Amino acid sequence: MILIEKIYRHGHDELTSVDQIEKFQTNDGYVTPNRVLAREIGADRENCFYKNEEGKRKKVLANKDGAGVWHLQTIGTSDPTADGLLKLPHMDHVWG
Repeated sequence: MILIEKIYRHGHDELTSVDQIEKFQTNDGYVTPNRVLAREIGADRENCFYKNEEGKRKKVLANKDGAGVWHLQTIGTSDPTADGLLKLPHMDHVWG
């Protein structure tokens, strides 16, 4: 099981889509690029969650588009601009 705790995007522009998140930090301290995590969840069938602002666990899914690219989304969310993943705390720096 993967538990996402923080997100990272280079620069200070506001995130408007889950695809703009560059990296994710999990509860075990690993920092994983978006596309790698999406592939693990989609192709390898890994279970992935994060805790929302109320502390409730939300499941993350990965779907493959027509070009073969994996995209992450919270289960039950159809609008990538309103996905709960965008509200996770940001990492200050990424090493690795």
